Amino acid sequence: MKKYLLSSFLALNLFANDYFIELHLSPSCGCCESWADYMQKKDYEIKFIKTRDFYKIKDEYHIKPQYQSCHTGIIQGYVIEGHVPQSAIKWLLENKPKNVIGISAPGMPLGSPGMEQGDNTEEYPVILLFKDGSHKLYGYFKGDELTQKGL
Repeated sequence: MKKYLLSSFLALNLFANDYFIELHLSPSCGCCESWADYMQKKDYEIKFIKTRDFYKIKDEYHIKPQYQSCHTGIIQGYVIEGHVPQSAIKWLLENKPKNVIGISAPGMPLGSPGMEQGDNTEEYPVILLFKDGSHKLYGYFKGDELTQKGL
C-alpha cells in the first residue's frame, strides 16, 4: 500500500511540473494576470515573477521585438510569449518540435485569452519561434479557437 501511495504521489508531482509556467510580467499589467487566470482554469500552475525589467527574459531567450508581447512564460524549457491559447501550448508540449524555442501571439491581439473585450475579437496569428531567429505560422485563432491551421 505504501509503495502505491508513493508512486501516486510522485506521479502527481510529475504531472504538476509538466503544467508549471514561470510567468514574467510587469507588476501593473492586468491582462497578463487575466491570461494567467485563463491558464489556471485549464489546470496550469503559475508562478508569477513581477518585475519592471521583464524584457530581460525576452533578451535571454532571443525573442525578436516583432514577436514580443506583454508577458513571457517558461514551461518545460519553452517560451510562451503573450496571449497564446492553451490548445497551441498543449500541441507544443506534446509534439516538442525540433529547433523551436517557443510559441508566440505577437502584440496583444484583441479577443485573445486575457484580452477579451465584449464582441471585439480579431483573428490573430500564433507562431512558432525557432532557435535561428525565424518563425513559422502555427495557425490563426479567434479567441481561443483555432480557425486556420498553419502547419
